[in-house]
Amino acid sequence: MTERLVSVEINVTTGAGPEHSALALRTTLPGIRSEKGTIRSHRIAFTMGVLAVVVMMTEMVAVVLDELLVAGLILGIALVHLLPASLPGVPFVSRGSSLSAAGGISIVYAFLHLFPELDAHRDALEDVDLIVATLTAEHIYGLVFIGIALFYGLERVATLSQATDLPSPLKDMGISDHSVFWAHIGGFVVYNAFIGYVIVQGRTGTESTLLFAFAMGFHLFGNDEAMEQHYHKLYNNVGQWILAGAVIAGGLVALVYTLSDAAFTVLLGFLTGGVIFNAIKDELPRTRESRFWAFALGSLVYALILFSL
Repeated sequence: MTERLVSVEINVTTGAGPEHSALALRTTLPGIRSEKGTIRSHRIAFTMGVLAVVVMMTEMVAVVLDELLVAGLILGIALVHLLPASLPGVPFVSRGSSLSAAGGISIVYAFLHLFPELDAHRDALEDVDLIVATLTAEHIYGLVFIGIALFYGLERVATLSQATDLPSPLKDMGISDHSVFWAHIGGFVVYNAFIGYVIVQGRTGTESTLLFAFAMGFHLFGNDEAMEQHYHKLYNNVGQWILAGAVIAGGLVALVYTLSDAAFTVLLGFLTGGVIFNAIKDELPRTRESRFWAFALGSLVYALILFSL
């Protein structure tokens, strides 16, 4: 700027003619344009830098929020085993109604989401060896049946153990009340751990993970009720803590290890079978205790949510 002022002053004091003045202006104008261009470039660079920082911070916040959401879902599912007994009942809603609504949510979720998810993974079973057979895609729903059969067997033995004395065949096999408890808990440990694993892995997307966690929370609420009825103090003192820890353990495993598609599909089939059996057995109480309106309302509302997403 000083140079431009000097150039103008020289033209005035020396009495230079128009030609010299025009020449001086032509000499100084490029410098002005150059400085303006430099300032504009700096402003654009600064704006782009600010935008880049904002985008980066937004992505970081989104990642943190997503991680906090997953952690909250895991803790919420775990607390399902620990809090229901200490929570006050919902006004005007009986426990039977709550279980019926939970049953409706679990069953409709199994049919509208878990079965289609299984079908999408059917190709993962091609040529997979499972104990006594080599699986193919057509065996996908056989896994659901195996899940139903396994949990039915556990439930049957648990029911027999409630009798004053176990039947002789079970005694001859060395089965006691405590061994039945641990076998039942062991089955649900795998069950709960896989639920925690699926939530953390998020293999079905954020919206589906939320729906999965919500449905499984209601489902485990029913399971918890049934286990408490079977084992009473033993479950309250030990079992519920193990099952709550299993959900967290499954989530931690998902942070450091990823199951193969075949293993994921097999466990998903077992989980689907377990959800169907346990929902019908536990979350739909005996007819005199159940509430069809609660079951219908729970299933209808959750079906509408699933269809809308």
